[in-house]
Amino acid sequence: MVACSANPWHSRTRYAHNLRWMRIFEFSIVAVVLAISSAQAQTPWTSGDARAEYDAAFQASQRTPADTATVLRYAEAAIKVNDLEGAISALERLLLISGDQPRVKLELGTLYYRLGSYEAARAYFESARSSGRATTEIKQRADEYLVAIDSKTGKSQFSGDLMAGLRYSTNANSGPTGSIRSAGIPVVPNPTFSERPDFSAFTAMNVRHRYDLGRQDSGTLESNFALYATRQFQVTVANVAVVDVSTGPRMKPFEGWAEDVALKPFLTGRYVAVDDMTSYWAYGTGVEATAPLGSKIGTTLALFGRQRQFVNNSDVPTNNQNTGVEAASIFDLRAELTSTLWLSFNANAMRYSAVTAWESYGEFGIGAAMTKRFVDPLGINGRPWQATANIYTLIANYDQPNPVVDPTVARSQTDLGLGMLLTVPLDERFSLTAQVSYVQRWASLSNYAYNALTTLVGVGWRF
Repeated sequence: MVACSANPWHSRTRYAHNLRWMRIFEFSIVAVVLAISSAQAQTPWTSGDARAEYDAAFQASQRTPADTATVLRYAEAAIKVNDLEGAISALERLLLISGDQPRVKLELGTLYYRLGSYEAARAYFESARSSGRATTEIKQRADEYLVAIDSKTGKSQFSGDLMAGLRYSTNANSGPTGSIRSAGIPVVPNPTFSERPDFSAFTAMNVRHRYDLGRQDSGTLESNFALYATRQFQVTVANVAVVDVSTGPRMKPFEGWAEDVALKPFLTGRYVAVDDMTSYWAYGTGVEATAPLGSKIGTTLALFGRQRQFVNNSDVPTNNQNTGVEAASIFDLRAELTSTLWLSFNANAMRYSAVTAWESYGEFGIGAAMTKRFVDPLGINGRPWQATANIYTLIANYDQPNPVVDPTVARSQTDLGLGMLLTVPLDERFSLTAQVSYVQRWASLSNYAYNALTTLVGVGWRF
């Protein structure tokens, strides 16, 4: 075994490490972005004490339906157990007693807004704002909700999620832990390319736009912009930036038994930078189909093709040799087992045909996740916390041996990933997220085998 310091091989090794890094981030992007929106819009949790309080308040309101204090207590208790309709009924009874109560109207508008009944909410907000008894606070809150209603009911609607935080990995550059191979000979890699732990700052953003086409088939034009970026504290070779964009019309073109099937043909694009240098651009097209299987199961199937155009840079002067075409399929199934427990399963297959045979490969993966909502154990705000456990495996087999690494052994690898995600909602828009994940890769060539334990904490904002 010899020490290795040849620059051409190191350049290719760094590139191989960066591609491995990109695969991890494609899983991380999904996990982190989903965490942003998974708990921020949740409603207050129904604990045993809240249910008992609700039952007692309901009985009291039945005995004295004209008593304002009793009705208010019932409305407050109903909101705590997420019985919004019950709270609305109680508050509307108060307006029958006295119609000029702007705070009650403000609360009614808020409840209707949460139910998605925007026109009813608008009527109450406008009435609350125009009351002579309305305070400055009531007027400001009513105006804020009216702006939000205009945004939600207009033809053009924007929404999104943003998360930022810190991340630590025991293997920030996805480097091998032992010897590697160069031209089939075992060598000791330069420490730069070996396993290196590091901290990083990350940002994940997802912006969605929906435009109502005004068609009878519920047609909309949906566009999406996603960004994921990291800045390493020391291992700057692992700095990554990924931008994904897609756009296309969604419609329900069928009738009868298939009337709930929605189709979305789309255009897609991607930009990837590694080590602060452009790695590749990608562009393509595809189609997505979604269909419910009953009231508690949903499915999605996406098929797409994409051209990857790699760009030469100082790290990888022959990067363009990896240019090629990918064809992929993704299937996802989501099931609501109970009101607090969800299960999801996904499978994907991909074929990548590069201009060089040793960078062409086929890939197949499966994964599953279970999500559980539970009572806020610290009593912070009564909103449910959410925990998600996930597992996946990914298998890739390359067409031919890479003569630079080993002319006799073709690359093949199997990834196993495990993760746990905890989301703590702070209010309707902000949340805290913590994640622990572990990745183990077995490979036919030691150059590509590695493992990494990663943790992250972040703050999410839904807008």
